[in-house]
Amino acid sequence: MTALKLVHISAAALSFTLFFLRGVRLLRESPVLRHRWTKIIPHTIDTVLLASAIALAWQLGYTPFNSPWLAAKIIALLLYIGLGMLAFRFARSRRARLLAWLSAQAVFLYIVAAALSHDPFLVG
Repeated sequence: MTALKLVHISAAALSFTLFFLRGVRLLRESPVLRHRWTKIIPHTIDTVLLASAIALAWQLGYTPFNSPWLAAKIIALLLYIGLGMLAFRFARSRRARLLAWLSAQAVFLYIVAAALSHDPFLVG
């Protein structure tokens, strides 16, 4: 496994872990969410994740045009970001926040599965 791929996988795991913990804290209305570091660190890790993804795709010659699974991952990533924004910023009710947070986790799992299988439909 290349160092770049290891960075990407590690950043993905850390990003998901922090997203999960932020959601738990959100639902518990934890004051920790108001700390500055809880807003900065996830964005830093997600920047490393995105940069490593772009570098890996470039290094391996993948584009959304020649790799449908990559196009699906990008679309799913946009959905994941939107659901995260809904969960942490825009949803007003606890139930809406919970549903957005759980849905974002399901989308994240799809992204991982598409990456592992290189199949946007997860049938092969």
